[in-house]
Amino acid sequence: MTKPAKNRGIPPSFFAEFYQTPCGLFTAEQLTRQIAALWPDLKNLRVLALGWPFPYLTPLLGNADSVVVATPHGTAEDTALLHMQNCAAALVEPDVLPFYARSFDRILMVHSGEYADSLSAFFEQAEELLRDDGRMISVLPNRSGFWHSGTDMPFTGGHALSENRHTALLEDAGFSVEYRSRSLFMPPVKNPFFLRFAALYEKAGNIFFPFLCGVHLCEARKDILSGAAVQPVKRTAIAENAELGAVAE
Repeated sequence: MTKPAKNRGIPPSFFAEFYQTPCGLFTAEQLTRQIAALWPDLKNLRVLALGWPFPYLTPLLGNADSVVVATPHGTAEDTALLHMQNCAAALVEPDVLPFYARSFDRILMVHSGEYADSLSAFFEQAEELLRDDGRMISVLPNRSGFWHSGTDMPFTGGHALSENRHTALLEDAGFSVEYRSRSLFMPPVKNPFFLRFAALYEKAGNIFFPFLCGVHLCEARKDILSGAAVQPVKRTAIAENAELGAVAE
């Protein structure tokens, strides 16, 4: 697996091959559990999934009114499969979201923002696509984490930033951050033996070294009173186990 250069075209196999490995399966399990806990009911809601969201679509398909996948990394085969599953899909250029304003109720952003030329501009585009009081989940690499250390896996390239910077960019784009969590404390290893201890790493990492997480996950609400002082509503994601580190703003 060859690590792609920042802001270059990324072959779909880069992500597809990773998510077939034990490390990729663990990554998808950790993040999907949080997404499902945050968005348990998407009835009558329209969802836009950006980047390489395919491993994370399970909580969305069959739950939301409609799901649209926009990816610069996919293939015609990927989009055809999604159409068969009653889900629309489109291949798009990086940094371009060709949709009408206020078209969606939810946006899921995975393997997307870190490859944008301007993350702040990308967040602003996303904010325009959301309906009033819409919500977005964005997953981005942690600048000081084990994953952003030159390995040849997803979450190791492109933009990496601190949790505070992630929050600040969302707020500058017109969002109110209501939930934050830290995941992937296990170093991105390929040996399945070490993955036996991944759950222990997640639990210990959140307690003893939260700054070494691989990614930050933020859920943010579109602030229809952007610019005014608004007190966000605190949220708690109830997951199946207590190993998920979460901070409700």
